[in-house]
Amino acid sequence: MPKKRTAVVARDKTAPGLDLISRGRKGPSARPLFDPSSPESMASLQRTLDRVPEVMVKVTGGGRDPETAEAHIDYIDRKGELEVLTDEGEFLKGKDVSAHLVKDWKLDTVIHQRHRDAPLPGEKDKRAKLVHNIVLSMPQGTPPQKVLEAAEFFARENFALSNRYAMVLHDPATDPKRDKTESGKNPHVHLVVKAVSETGERLYIRKDTLQIWREQFAQALRDRGIEANATPAAIRGKGKSSAKTAIHQHQERIEQWRSGTHDKQSKPVASTLLQGRVEQVINELINGVTPDLTGKEKLKATRQTVMESWVATENALREAGFSEKADQVVEFIKTLPPVKSDYDILKDKMVADKNRLQEALGQKMPSVDKTVTRYDDFTQHR
Repeated sequence: MPKKRTAVVARDKTAPGLDLISRGRKGPSARPLFDPSSPESMASLQRTLDRVPEVMVKVTGGGRDPETAEAHIDYIDRKGELEVLTDEGEFLKGKDVSAHLVKDWKLDTVIHQRHRDAPLPGEKDKRAKLVHNIVLSMPQGTPPQKVLEAAEFFARENFALSNRYAMVLHDPATDPKRDKTESGKNPHVHLVVKAVSETGERLYIRKDTLQIWREQFAQALRDRGIEANATPAAIRGKGKSSAKTAIHQHQERIEQWRSGTHDKQSKPVASTLLQGRVEQVINELINGVTPDLTGKEKLKATRQTVMESWVATENALREAGFSEKADQVVEFIKTLPPVKSDYDILKDKMVADKNRLQEALGQKMPSVDKTVTRYDDFTQHR
């Protein structure tokens, strides 16, 4: 090995010293979100600019044992009151449908093939899922039967001859429990898919999988004459979620209780998670304690990346001769909502709801012009 040599650099006391300059190449610039040379991409751009209704596809959980899977099917078919459409094209109805499907899918056999035992009380269940629970939804006003037809096509294309599945349509007009039908407004389909295929392969659902599924479901709806789009939320200036599922469900229970759809004696217990966030907001309003802004900084970074990509899209459109479309992009960018974290949304709604905020703070707060829908019970109690 050659001997290391040390270089001595003479320095002029009147000079700034070493002038280090990076000769590295500039990193890649932002790429356009849509391709002007692709008709399909341009059609997607126009749907986005026109704010065509967005489809929703999400995984809401999954049973890790036959009993949990059976209970979920009981929930979505309202204990036999709604029809269940199977992967074999049959419509089943009755209280014994859930037990029949669990037995027909041989879920008890699958669970016995695993080596991990059921968790003890209080322990986290780390067992693999036996079924995946998926929801495919469209906004209020979409014909429910079209949603079901699109969901049936989607399931057949992705799972036929591989994974057993069944689905139930929740139509706000016919659901016996309208208050549980996504706030009683939007038609959606609950899809239950066996997590292990008939050949023993496990179905893994990743982040990219959900976006692909959204695009497939949207296309199935468009093929049936329903306007539907599937652009990522960040492109439209929205966060991944405006509220975590547990908090959202708690909000619904609170509002149902207030509206009188539930017995006044069974008021929902205050959410511990939400209560903690409420206390953070109050601590900021009274004591000026700044909350942890890590989450918001990430949202801002994402927004910056999205804005750069939108500008790149505008430039690409102009270069391709689509000046009018580029002008639409400029106007669309102006309408993107401000970056807000879940904490910001909660704070805005608390400040806007002056009566309950005064009750929580015990003091009069300044008036707020903007009216915001109520978020949850802000009183300090459990």
